[in-house]
Amino acid sequence: MLKRLPYLCVLSLVLAGACRAPQGASWSQGDALAAESVELEMNASGGVVAIEYHVTPELVPESIHAAMNELHPGGRVVAGEREMAGGELYWELSKEIDGREVEVMFRLDGTLASEEIEVAASSVPEAARAAVDALMDGRVTAWEEIRDGERNLVEYHAKVEASGRRFKVAVGADGAVRSVVREVPAEIEVPVPMTRG
Repeated sequence: MLKRLPYLCVLSLVLAGACRAPQGASWSQGDALAAESVELEMNASGGVVAIEYHVTPELVPESIHAAMNELHPGGRVVAGEREMAGGELYWELSKEIDGREVEVMFRLDGTLASEEIEVAASSVPEAARAAVDALMDGRVTAWEEIRDGERNLVEYHAKVEASGRRFKVAVGADGAVRSVVREVPAEIEVPVPMTRG
């Protein structure tokens, strides 16, 4: 569990009545029905700021597969997503390469938006590791480098298990904690269109 929390904690959770589309984006019943699972990111007011539809990789356009293979050749594709965030639609592909996961978000035109690359704890700056250890009373299960569309390092994410719960801590290389989210399992009920005949 958290040792101390001097800033806002955002929960990734679905609350009745709080589920609305990210501003400027549209999403539909059909999107949810085509998904294997759905992940929502909330703001402190309970509004949905991002929604990820986890889909089979075959549903991701071939141009996105080609862009992924150019950036990260080899490995095998293990997951796909259609994500709406900040009023924009993105495609994501995840690959397992040499035993580590690489998740890449692309704009619709195939240009790079961001990358999450699993890394060894030993490659994470000591200040970042120390900040997470000081904040969380739990076990770090994975570290990721977060890179922007220019492939510049933005921050690190530590995935933490504490008291039977899962958290993600965003921290800078200098040890500045930027956010903490709790990953909460949720059930989403989507009506299925009924046809007669």
